Amino acid sequence: MSDASIQSCGAVVLAGGRSSRMGAPKALLPWRGQPLLCHVVDVLREVCDRPIVVVAQTGQPLPPLPPEVVLAYDPPEFGHGGPLVGLFAGLGVLVAHRAEFAYLGACDSPFLSADYVRLLVRRLVDEPGLGGILPFDAPASGDPADRHFPHPLASAVRVAAAHAAAAEVLAKSGSRPLFMFDRLGARWLDAAELPDRRVLRTCNTPQEYDEALALDRQDRGTADA
Repeated sequence: MSDASIQSCGAVVLAGGRSSRMGAPKALLPWRGQPLLCHVVDVLREVCDRPIVVVAQTGQPLPPLPPEVVLAYDPPEFGHGGPLVGLFAGLGVLVAHRAEFAYLGACDSPFLSADYVRLLVRRLVDEPGLGGILPFDAPASGDPADRHFPHPLASAVRVAAAHAAAAEVLAKSGSRPLFMFDRLGARWLDAAELPDRRVLRTCNTPQEYDEALALDRQDRGTADA
């Protein structure tokens, strides 16, 4: 935790996906000299004064994590699994630790930054009636008939309200995180407003991982020039 942490803020990081498109565990991908999950956790430690909860599958290989990180697992009563179950499990841990706010993310977010997390959470702090912030990419064509692409695993929520909303959705056999955000009345944030929209990039495939590595090398080369 750093001096710039936000009071009563935790995080939920989903690491339990099958990584089927990647072909290797995404949490263990090398990134800047350490596993990608460890990089994500280190970024969040700059912001969070409450636990960072990593949600994984039982028996899943994970890198060594700092002792203050809480490891959680999908509750068995929701057999269909999926990201909403993981978010519910992680938010439950944060409810127990009396966290008010939470960043919701994934283990494969190489360009996540502490400033981005602060931006989201501070908007919740400044607007007491707001239940969540959900970033999205607008249609590239500008055609309103095209679909927007939301990023529920790069969002921020009020913990108690989000945990209750996730429970309601799961009780009705729902599985989409967006249903939770609908119940929260979350505000959608256009990615075009972000200083660096790369914070929303994930590595689901070898190609996406290679592209991220290339971008990072380019950034470091520019910084060294």
